[in-house]
Amino acid sequence: MSDKFKLSRRGFLKTAGAAAAGVAANAVVVPGKFEMPHIRRKTTLKWIEWITPEISEEKMQGVLDAFYATDAGKLIEIERIALPYAQIRDTIITQHLAGKTPDILNMNAPWAVELAELGVLAPLNDFLDSAGEEWVSNLVTGPMVPWKGNIYVVPLTSIPFLMYYNEDKLADAGYSAPPATWADVEEMGPALTDPSKDTYCYASAMAAKSPYNGIAIELFPLIFQSNGWLLTEDGKSSWATPEVQKAVEYWLHLFNELKIYAPGGLTNIEADKIEAFGAEQTALLWSNVAHVTVLEQRNPDLKFGLAPLPEGDTYGTRLTGWNTSASATTEEPEAVWEFIHWLTGPEGNAKMTIAAKHLPGNTAAQVDELFEEDPRLLVPKGVLEKGRCYAIAAGMPEVTNLFAMATEQLHEMVAGKDVAEALADIDSQWDEVLEKYS
Repeated sequence: MSDKFKLSRRGFLKTAGAAAAGVAANAVVVPGKFEMPHIRRKTTLKWIEWITPEISEEKMQGVLDAFYATDAGKLIEIERIALPYAQIRDTIITQHLAGKTPDILNMNAPWAVELAELGVLAPLNDFLDSAGEEWVSNLVTGPMVPWKGNIYVVPLTSIPFLMYYNEDKLADAGYSAPPATWADVEEMGPALTDPSKDTYCYASAMAAKSPYNGIAIELFPLIFQSNGWLLTEDGKSSWATPEVQKAVEYWLHLFNELKIYAPGGLTNIEADKIEAFGAEQTALLWSNVAHVTVLEQRNPDLKFGLAPLPEGDTYGTRLTGWNTSASATTEEPEAVWEFIHWLTGPEGNAKMTIAAKHLPGNTAAQVDELFEEDPRLLVPKGVLEKGRCYAIAAGMPEVTNLFAMATEQLHEMVAGKDVAEALADIDSQWDEVLEKYS
C-alpha cells in the first residue's frame, strides 16, 4: 500500500509525525517562522465562503476583527462572498470560467482535485515550506492528500459525522438513550416514526443534483461500519464487495421496508434534512458537528444531544471539515497566504473554531472553552480520538461526477434494481473515470 493511499485512508486526528509526513512526501518542509516580506501596500482580497450563513454575521465579524488587529490585518481587507454551502462549488466554477475567481476559497476537500484540474487552485507547497515544520506538524492531515505532488487545501476545522438526537422525542417513545447499534435502529426506528403526525426517525438527502453528497454522508459511514472500503489498493472502485453490499442493503431496508425516513428522501439536499430535524419532524440526524450552531439558531428551544453513529460490525465514520484554498489566478498570493496562515494557525484557528463550535484543524489551537461552554462537544472529540474517521474522498478526482453516478444507481436500487448488479455498474462507471488518472 502506498504512502499516499495510507494518508487518505487514515485521514483522522493527526499525530505530529504523520502530519509532517503527509506534506514531506511532496515538499521539503524546513523549520522557520513565516514572514510577509512581499506585502507592501493595503490590499483587498475576495473570500468565497459558506461560514457566515452557518455561524452568523456577528461571529464572523468577530473572527475578522481579530485578524485586523494583527500586523498583516492592517494591510489586508477581506471582502466576503457568503453563500449557502450548496451553492459554493458551482459558483466557484462559474466565476472561474468568467475570469473572476475569488482570491481565497472555502473548500470542501472532495472538490480539491476537481478544481485543481480545472486550474482554479494554487499549490500551497512553497507556502507550507515557509511556514515551517513545527507549524505544519500540528495540522490535521485528513484533507491534505497530495494530488500530482501538490497540496491544495489547509484544514480550518475538523468535523466528524455523528448522530444528533431529539431528547424529547426519544423520551416520548420510551427511550433513555439514542441507538448504539444497527440493530437498535431497526428496533427504535419504527417507534420513532408516525406518518399521521408527520414525524419520522430520519430524513435522507439523496437528491440527484449537485453536490450529490448524500451518499457520502449516509452510505460511506455504513460501508466503513461493515468493514468495507470504496477503493482497492491500486485505486480501482470496490463497491461490488460483500461488505459494501451489506451496508447498502441495510440502508435500503430502513428506507424501503421499515419506512422510517421522512418523505422526500430522494429529492432532499443536506440542508433539507437539517431543517427537518430543527423543525422537530425527525428524531435522529446523521450529520456533522458543524450544524450544532445552525440548529441552535434555527430552533433555540430544541433539546438535542450528540452521540457516535450506531455501530455495525465495527465502528466507522466520515471525517470532513472546513478548509481553505488559494486561487491560482490571484494577483496577491503572498497576502492570500498571510490570511490563510493566520486563519489556520493556532490563534486564528482557535477564534474560528470557537465561533463555529467545531474542532480545530490545527491541534495547537487552544479551545478548552468550547467544552466548558458546551459539554456535548466532548462527543465529537471522543469520536476523533476513537479513530476510524476517514476522509477518503479528499484525494479522488471528479468526485462530484463519481458521487452522481453512485446516487443514480442508488435511486435505481430504491426502485427495485438488483443490488449486486447496481454495485457492479458503479464499479464499471467509477473505473472508467479513475483510469483516466491512474
